[in-house]
Amino acid sequence: VKRAVKLAVGGAEAVHLYADGKGRGLKKRKADFITTLVKEVHFKLVDEGVREELTLLVSGGIAMAEHVAKAMICGADGVGVDAALMVALECRLCRVCKSEISCPVDLGTAPVEWAEKRIVNLIGSWHSQLIELMGAMGLREARRLRGELGRVMFFEDLERENFGPLFGERVKGSQAAPT
Repeated sequence: VKRAVKLAVGGAEAVHLYADGKGRGLKKRKADFITTLVKEVHFKLVDEGVREELTLLVSGGIAMAEHVAKAMICGADGVGVDAALMVALECRLCRVCKSEISCPVDLGTAPVEWAEKRIVNLIGSWHSQLIELMGAMGLREARRLRGELGRVMFFEDLERENFGPLFGERVKGSQAAPT
């Protein structure tokens, strides 16, 4: 958060926040989902009066159309969808290509026209889903999603508000509610 603010104040035009493939932060923040991290950065930039000075890009763990909307609602201006594009090309995400073993799908020999159609199909279907979601929210433009937290419900908030009074606060990192 501090680094993003420092970059914004210093005149950076864009900041790229990235998470691991499961949408979790890195290093000290590995227990937090990217949505939490994006909200922290977005609102700190708003508090500092520099949010409109830069573009906030997010990647990591974006696997479905609703992840795009969630990232934007949390404050992102744009998202990276690298793994989803690989899956659209029938990649198994087995990572053997990283260890210099031949790819079982052999994406390097895939016809360009076929790959283009697969990617256009994925992004087109995500676009349709985003339009439907925005229509349900009464919005006409994707950029209006940015920071619109009043239009969504997050699991953590619902759990705290509904089950918290009954079972108490969840212990961080615990799957089961404390007794």
